[in-house]
Amino acid sequence: MNNNKIKPILSNNLKFKKITHGFFTKNGGYSSNNNFSLNCSFNSNDSLENVNNNRKLICNYHKLNIKNLKTVKQIHSSKVLYIDNLNYETSKIEADSIITNKPNIVLGILTADCAPVLLFDPKNNIIAAIHIGWQGAIKNILTNTIKSFIEMKSKTTNIKLSIGPCIGPKSYNVKEDFYDNFIKKNINNKKYFINTHNDRYKFDLPYYIKDEALYNGLNIKNISNLREDTYLEEEKYFSFRRNFQRGIGDCGRMISTISINEIK
Repeated sequence: MNNNKIKPILSNNLKFKKITHGFFTKNGGYSSNNNFSLNCSFNSNDSLENVNNNRKLICNYHKLNIKNLKTVKQIHSSKVLYIDNLNYETSKIEADSIITNKPNIVLGILTADCAPVLLFDPKNNIIAAIHIGWQGAIKNILTNTIKSFIEMKSKTTNIKLSIGPCIGPKSYNVKEDFYDNFIKKNINNKKYFINTHNDRYKFDLPYYIKDEALYNGLNIKNISNLREDTYLEEEKYFSFRRNFQRGIGDCGRMISTISINEIK
């Protein structure tokens, strides 16, 4: 197995020499079972050896060691974690957004339908990786991350944001209680839903994320959406919902990463 086997999807608005980033698919990993392959989550039925080897592949892509990769215990929260040094052990810390302005720290977010969102301020060299499912969205995890950028002297008009592969509006079928949660928060949230029949809806998570970014002052030109549906694109992505509906059970998690390159 070698680094050439993994082919992350890149976002055009994050193509800067200052950073390395990638939205990785499920393919090219050490796990022989297609239900895991490039799985980077320890919270699965995959072996620890496979997960560690897969994570090493990711770090090879960044030309860094596995100790440089920082992930957190994702809990669908609104918590943002700032990482200020390479020795910070983060794997057991509960958070859903990771931020740093230090070089050679690889921020990693794990997903299998939720949205991985990467941010970069090229003026101040600040990066973030966010895990956004519906709970994180309604709890304003993106807003809290942008506030952290501002606290670090960032201007919102400088922030680049990219929404990675996640469950799309064609696939995100939800019930009325889900819909009600968003309407109670803001009646204008109706626009993110399509009523399919009776108490069934389809929810557009990327649309919601984009609008929250705009509400917080980001420039529309600095926001991109890869428009990759994890549920539909079975050959490329893990999907928790797809597995659950088919009664398959556990699946792996893709990783999305970003790091600041050390200037030599």
